[in-house]
Amino acid sequence: MRAITIFFLLFCCVSGAIAQSSQAWRSYEQALNQYKAENYDSAIPYLNEAIEASPDFTDAYHMLAVCYDERGDVKPAINNYEKALAEKEDEKALYNLGLLYLSDNQEDKALKVFQKSVDLSPDYKKPLRQIALLEAQMGESSAEADADVFLGAADGEGVRLYSVVDLYEQGMYQEAIDQSHKIRPADVNAKVFYMRGICYEKLKDKDAAIDEHFKAISFDNTYLDAYTRLGMLHFNKSDYVEAYKHFARASELDINDYELIQYAGRSAYYAERYDDAITFLNNYLDQQPQDGQTHYLLAASYSKKGNEARSRQHLDMSADLGYAKAIEKISGQFIKDEPMKAAAIPTTRGMSKKELKAAKRRMRD
Repeated sequence: MRAITIFFLLFCCVSGAIAQSSQAWRSYEQALNQYKAENYDSAIPYLNEAIEASPDFTDAYHMLAVCYDERGDVKPAINNYEKALAEKEDEKALYNLGLLYLSDNQEDKALKVFQKSVDLSPDYKKPLRQIALLEAQMGESSAEADADVFLGAADGEGVRLYSVVDLYEQGMYQEAIDQSHKIRPADVNAKVFYMRGICYEKLKDKDAAIDEHFKAISFDNTYLDAYTRLGMLHFNKSDYVEAYKHFARASELDINDYELIQYAGRSAYYAERYDDAITFLNNYLDQQPQDGQTHYLLAASYSKKGNEARSRQHLDMSADLGYAKAIEKISGQFIKDEPMKAAAIPTTRGMSKKELKAAKRRMRD
């Protein structure tokens, strides 16, 4: 599966308060390359090397949890999430841990971490939905409709869309698309287009996925997840102007989602919109000041605008935080003399199998 909110941690790189060693970062970046290629088994040894070199490497524990989760190894995924969260709580990591607890039939623990997620970010809707589902199941909520919030399960369209979700979960992506076209035209909404979009992504048909997600936002111009996936898909096609447009809109829809702010900044940089890149990246660093990679990209943005003093300031900060490329840059050629390569963004936001399983189990109940 693809975890909804973990993807940004794979690019935030430094989220702990203590800088990691260069060796740890090199191993981490090798693991990241394997993760992007969906080689989870190959990523795990590199992550263990990173942790051995820097035992307090929170992001390495976090990515290790993701890799185990992608393999379907629930217990080690939970274990590594718990280690990561012991160092620093994050609402999205707590949410994903809650989904894993649900998969492991630990509803009480799931409810607690979902609540912690909400406490950290009261406007974060996904854990609120899971809390409503759990409370409805436990008989603690009189709002029956809350239990049907996922994919509109309370109406006729939701019942048909439920069968699409079921096919998606089984990996029958083309069949899910075919089933979605059987939904009555009057019942088709943005969720239907979005579901088709993620199915096309699984089938590696990026153009068709873009078309369906675009239909979703045309139907509902507040559909956050569709804007986010459009941003990712365009970014990975090197269409940075379109990526920036969609990430910027997504960040407007959820002003508390700092990962979207970072992606808007990254897209703006590669779209050569350096003023916008500086704005978004600075806003991101206001919330995540320990991210060495973003300091590095901000240094490049300032350099493009001719502000070498601010560029050097952020380059030094990046190096102080242990970001290997910044350390190498300071010891050699300065940042403005070398073009920066855009790393792909893993398309990991959206509907995870854990969420689908959790939602479907609640629906059956």
